[in-house]
Order: sequence, then structure tokens, then C-alpha cells
Amino acid sequence: MKGNILGIFFTMLSGVLIALIVIAYGRSDRQEPEFRFSALNLMYDSTTTESDLIAGINAYDSRDGDLTNRIVVEKVVLNREAETAVVYYAVADYSGNVTKQSRVFPADIKDLEGETEEENLEEMYPDLSFGDSGEMYSSAEGSSGEQAEEEY
Repeated sequence: MKGNILGIFFTMLSGVLIALIVIAYGRSDRQEPEFRFSALNLMYDSTTTESDLIAGINAYDSRDGDLTNRIVVEKVVLNREAETAVVYYAVADYSGNVTKQSRVFPADIKDLEGETEEENLEEMYPDLSFGDSGEMYSSAEGSSGEQAEEEY
């Protein structure tokens, strides 16, 4: 008899807990925040800061309101052929819902790269030279491409 009463009690308690979980889930915030972009005349170069990239962007959430101060720049990808920089943004509301967006800016590739890679390599490794085919080889290599033995 006592076991039946405990079984009924725990069954009712489980039903009440399931109902509370369903109600809590129904009231939870599952809507992502949204970005609002304003026109921005910016050239991405070596002096561009994260605050420059975030200027002109706002983030809003239906429950949390203004989330602009929570916007982060995830990464910046340079497209050298198109001379553009793609900036990836993310923002999360207080419930953990995340929205990601990207924006394209014109980029000053020459300012960002500075010297060419070949010039940097020549300064760092003066014993390297570039052949006609553009391949690098060391002065310690023979004409057949095999590395010469060094004495220690």
C-alpha cells in the first residue's frame, strides 16, 4: 500500500515537472538578434581599427533591446584580386542566441602588404637566390638541385 502511494506521488511529481519544463521552454528567448547597417565610407588599410569597422552598425534583440556594445569582429579576409576586405561580425544576446553577418569594404592592398614577399625573403636570407623559374635555391645546393654535403 505504501509503495503504491509513493508510486502515485512520484508519477504526479514527474507530470508537474514536465509541465514546468514545457512552460519554461515556451517562454524562453529563441529569437536571434539582428544587425542594422548604416552606410559607411571606409577604406580598409593598415591604420583601420576594430572600432572603425564597428562604426555604423547596430544590433537589436526583441527581448534584450540594444546589443550594439556586444558586437565583435570575428575576422577579416582580404581579397587581393578584387582589392576588398570582407569583415565578419557576430553578436549574441543574453540568452545565447548568436547572429553572424559580413560586410565588404574596399581595401588598400599595397598599404597592407608593404614590401613584396620576395623582397622580404631576400632581406631575411641573403644567401638565397631566385632561379629563372622562380624557384628558390640555396648557394649550398649544386647545379643538379642536390644539396651539397656540409662539413661540421
